[in-house]
Amino acid sequence: MSKERSIATLSLDGGALCFHFINTVNAWRGINLHEYLGSYQEVMEWCKKVDILDEAQRNALLQEAAKDETAAGLALQKLKKTRETLYQFFSGIAENDGSTLTAGVLEKFNKALGTGLSKLQFEPSGTGIRAILKQEYTDLLAPLWTVMKSAYDVLTTEEHIRIKECGTCGWIFLDQTKNNKKRWCSPDSCGTADKSKRYYQRKKEQSAEE
Repeated sequence: MSKERSIATLSLDGGALCFHFINTVNAWRGINLHEYLGSYQEVMEWCKKVDILDEAQRNALLQEAAKDETAAGLALQKLKKTRETLYQFFSGIAENDGSTLTAGVLEKFNKALGTGLSKLQFEPSGTGIRAILKQEYTDLLAPLWTVMKSAYDVLTTEEHIRIKECGTCGWIFLDQTKNNKKRWCSPDSCGTADKSKRYYQRKKEQSAEE
């Protein structure tokens, strides 16, 4: 019996916040068995799980969503559309460092990135100043700007060759292994499923040859 899918059971195999966000569907390849962001409340549950936005901001956004359900629905739709753009963008990076990305995907990604980075501001820290995102208590898209900042950080600080797409489910992940040979988001789930599939295929081919 398979476990019930929910934010609580969602695996965090992306290695970076923006990839965790992309991976809030059960699969990008094959049949998608579950949508983890089915409501704005689940978006806030995901934010808590990945530890973004403080509790006061999450509660304020939940109140804002309850006050204006139409706006919350539109925000959820925007989050999902941008998630798809992020998947298409990073899938292209994983395939060939983005050399064949379409103009449409690049335009959508750059627009979301520009809006996200416009929310940055600098504040004093113990070692000087640091860049942080403004705490906005009425902007229902606030989680998205944090995700886009993560996407920028990954693209500018990580080796692109380490950005990969799981060959089984299509989840995007950052390969943090020393040899950079990781093929699946999770060796235990997708890795096992892929090996079982290939084993079955070999047995089928052997039977056909006999």
